[in-house]
Amino acid sequence: MRLFVAVPLPQEIKDSIATLRGGIPDARWIAAENAHVTLAFIGEVQAPEMSDICLALGRIKHPEFELAIESVGIFGSNKRPRILWAGVHRDKSLMLLHKKIVTAIESVGARVDDRQFRPHITLARIHKSPYERVRNYLSDHALFKTKTIPVTSFSLFSSHLSSTSAIYEEEMTFDLTPLPVA
Repeated sequence: MRLFVAVPLPQEIKDSIATLRGGIPDARWIAAENAHVTLAFIGEVQAPEMSDICLALGRIKHPEFELAIESVGIFGSNKRPRILWAGVHRDKSLMLLHKKIVTAIESVGARVDDRQFRPHITLARIHKSPYERVRNYLSDHALFKTKTIPVTSFSLFSSHLSSTSAIYEEEMTFDLTPLPVA
């Protein structure tokens, strides 16, 4: 099974993200209910390895924090954009949680995708869309922003590919350490 670790998003944020759908021909839009912030992509693993990963992730100690979602952008070149995304502010606490997760997964011998971590929410996959339309979309949505959201946990997800899209299933949730009440 294919696994990844992510911050699930509250319905209110998914609803905001849903308003960004459309306006680019030939884009394959990700269903709003699948919106999340990937912290680590693991890929294919067998069941025993998944158990080891769960145990390692369960040992992570990290305080709760807030996440800011702002702007839109692309991965790929200007002439050949591949992924359209909503940006996630590179908060120091988010970046540290990412490192702890990667270290935990690698400590049990599993491998993590080694691309540079760029926190984002994937909105669509773009293949043959005219760049003019993509550029206009980016300009039209440049000021997109949601309210900050509390991150109180992260989850291990499995991903099952279907003929139309990926189906994500939350396998296990890991709580973060609550902040002291002032």
